[in-house]
Amino acid sequence: MKVPTMIETKVTSSLKGSVLDLIQKDYQFIAGEKIQEMFATDVVDLVNSCYKDPWKLDVGQILWFGVKASEKPNYGKNSKNTSLTPIVLTLISKDDLEMKNAGYSDREIREKKIVRLFKEAYGQGALLTHSDVAFLLHVSTGMVSKQLKEYMERTGEVVPTRGIIHDIGRAMTHKKIILELYKKGYQTPEIARMTNHTVEACDRYIKAYKKVEKLNRTMKSEEIAQILGMGKSLVDEYIRILNEE
Repeated sequence: MKVPTMIETKVTSSLKGSVLDLIQKDYQFIAGEKIQEMFATDVVDLVNSCYKDPWKLDVGQILWFGVKASEKPNYGKNSKNTSLTPIVLTLISKDDLEMKNAGYSDREIREKKIVRLFKEAYGQGALLTHSDVAFLLHVSTGMVSKQLKEYMERTGEVVPTRGIIHDIGRAMTHKKIILELYKKGYQTPEIARMTNHTVEACDRYIKAYKKVEKLNRTMKSEEIAQILGMGKSLVDEYIRILNEE
């Protein structure tokens, strides 16, 4: 268990005292000293959970905020009511410098950075969007998307982006990889583990794929979309995956 430093103890004590003063002054409807004490303690714990010591960052690292991996999206949620968590990301690593000195191209080094940022965030219980990584690396979102897609198709690895883990947006690349693994004979639990995805999500893609596969023999994509309640573009993407060898 980490022992708090004298500075950390003083900051915590000062913050808790300030919260108690605020409650007693402006929020007197929170009645009872014991309740006020508990509330102040919870606020301090929440602040501490979102607090990182900047002097503990290594050279080339920054403090950033990502969406909690456990924060599943649902109707009515937006950026204002989505929980974020602090994370430490490595913008420049020793490997980056060694690759540069070894003559690797900027594109090759950038690919390594893109993948690393997504994985570092996920390892700390957070998820980044393509826009997050694009902003951090001072490149376009389209460039991040393109290089990430090329990397996943080349390696067969699914990188844990927010779109993939939370199943938001089009994010068709991970569906393609999941279905390719299915076509190769892998079982759903194996596919879920290999792709950082849930068994339920993998089952959903596989079942939809099998339905499209069956109907595609006798129907056009417009008819399939209507019968299955899918968008035509999604059906077309499943058909493209179906036709790939």
